[in-house]
Amino acid sequence: MRTTIIIYKRGEGYVADSAGQHGGGSQGLRAGLTAYDAAVTAARLMIQYAQPNPEGGSLMAPPEVLEHVPQHLRDVLAKA
Repeated sequence: MRTTIIIYKRGEGYVADSAGQHGGGSQGLRAGLTAYDAAVTAARLMIQYAQPNPEGGSLMAPPEVLEHVPQHLRDVLAKA
């Protein structure tokens, strides 16, 4: 199963949910108060969960967050 990272706005800040390869992950992780802070959290989670996953992973986030996430961490391809 591909990793999925979801960043969303809640109240004054951003929150992250993640689902890993073996059902691991978290829900409701504080991702920061600004879009930049949320992008840093998103990138960290993609490196932690999606890069080591043989099936890769995807990031879903608001546009203001995605613009700060490096392109190669927005969608990690499956390993051949």
